[in-house]
Amino acid sequence: MDGARDNASLAAAASLTLLGTTCCALPMVLVALGAGGAMASMASALPWLVALSKYKLATFGITAVALGYSWWRVREVRESGTCSVTTAKRLRFQNRVLLGASAVLGLSILSAYALLPLVMWFDDL
Repeated sequence: MDGARDNASLAAAASLTLLGTTCCALPMVLVALGAGGAMASMASALPWLVALSKYKLATFGITAVALGYSWWRVREVRESGTCSVTTAKRLRFQNRVLLGASAVLGLSILSAYALLPLVMWFDDL
């Protein structure tokens, strides 16, 4: 297996996850923490975030596809049976990065789609 291709897919998945977090989850967290001014200045300094948040379904979809591909590549290398010590170390590192990126993506999707309905539901109780 090509280690450079594996690392490139891992970097793409992690970068897309951070981008999805920046466009959708980070603004909600800032506003929830009372840092609405920081959110307003971030939106004016980085106007592409507003445009990106309009297409959050596509952003999350592309991120999920990149993460899925990276997970598939890691599984493919692991099941090839030709794992050396350096490959095993690289796989452990990639597993940790992919687990973290998957958790961040899950939290981002939760905050982008489910947080507001949950808060509204708790307010009605």
